[in-house]
Amino acid sequence: MADASSLPSPGRAGRALFLASVRDAAEAEIARLAGADIVDLKEPSQGALGAVDGETTKAIVSAMAGRAIISATIGDLPMQPQAIGDAVLERARLGVDFVKIGLFADGDPRACLDALRPVARSVRLILVIFADRKPCFDPVAAAANLGAFGIMLDTVDKRSGSLRDHVTLPELAGFVASAKAQGLSVGLAGSLTREDVPELLDLRPDLLGFRGALCHGARNSTLD
Repeated sequence: MADASSLPSPGRAGRALFLASVRDAAEAEIARLAGADIVDLKEPSQGALGAVDGETTKAIVSAMAGRAIISATIGDLPMQPQAIGDAVLERARLGVDFVKIGLFADGDPRACLDALRPVARSVRLILVIFADRKPCFDPVAAAANLGAFGIMLDTVDKRSGSLRDHVTLPELAGFVASAKAQGLSVGLAGSLTREDVPELLDLRPDLLGFRGALCHGARNSTLD
């Protein structure tokens, strides 16, 4: 595992970190050499937060050998407490530094968050919420109550536009400020492009996440 303490203290980042989502060890090495602060394991062909399989995850953790901070998604799973809890623990056992959980609408999101509260004492959790599928409760307060390390705002339907198509800059500024006020590290993602970066940096998020903008073609193609 990398020294995850090199992540910024929530709300105190000197700069926004660069998160690159990768699907295999070759892409992980490309991302690391290109300067990614966080190598994020995600299989784009399996959905918004598709999980990389266990063997590939172990191979990437071994190949990085502590040279990069590694986060991993658990997949686009229904919000069932037992399934979500098992998936989080399985990812953590593979040696990643952070585990990302998507807050999907099906099932019981609140019960899942309640069930994960004990897990959050030993696993650094990142709650991912979607600008195009907003929950009916305050996700920032829920992440803080869970004891999550951080929260990310992303998009679930990549065909419906980018984060900027769903949320205005003032709304994004409010989200970042609210998350930091709750002591959370805060990230922004969702089909972001190079052109989005200057204005988003002005909001002082702790990290910006990319996949499609790093590929030869669409997000399902290989890293460039």
